[in-house]
Amino acid sequence: MQIRPANPADSRAIAGFIAMAESEMVHHFTGTTDPEASKTALEAFILSPTKNRYSIDNNTVADIDGEVAGSIISFPADQQPALDTLLLADLNARGYGLTELFFEGEKGTYYLSTMGVDPKFRGRGVGTALMAAAEQRGRDLGYGFVSLLVSKGKPRARSLYERVGFEVVEEARIADVEYYRMHKKL
Repeated sequence: MQIRPANPADSRAIAGFIAMAESEMVHHFTGTTDPEASKTALEAFILSPTKNRYSIDNNTVADIDGEVAGSIISFPADQQPALDTLLLADLNARGYGLTELFFEGEKGTYYLSTMGVDPKFRGRGVGTALMAAAEQRGRDLGYGFVSLLVSKGKPRARSLYERVGFEVVEEARIADVEYYRMHKKL
């Protein structure tokens, strides 16, 4: 397994992982419930020249024998408002009327935004390796903590996060989805 920065050729696979990981919210972000149309909309965000949370340079992938097995999106939590301007504009163009998006991370932390692993590669340490790479990126940038949100409807993901040292610090609600906010000392 090779953990590496994502490149534009990875964008379709990453879009699929985002759709899988953000299943409860992806219809809000993309404006469609059609899976292929959602991936196309997400891919446009990934490849957009305007920096945003999904930008290719915020993505790290796990590559197994030339196949993208998983991806993780991470960035400094305090950058979220700036990274969400493109998404916010898109949501408002579809009538949401929002002035800001819910702040997901913890201020002053490095935020692990979205992670997905292809089901055929699960159980092989892909998620753990991706998280370790994102945590190292946070350390390299001088952060002492990483944070994330996990849907209460994803106990398997929460279990992974707890196994690698994350702890629940509070509960949150975005739209109609309930989450645990978790963090980990680096």
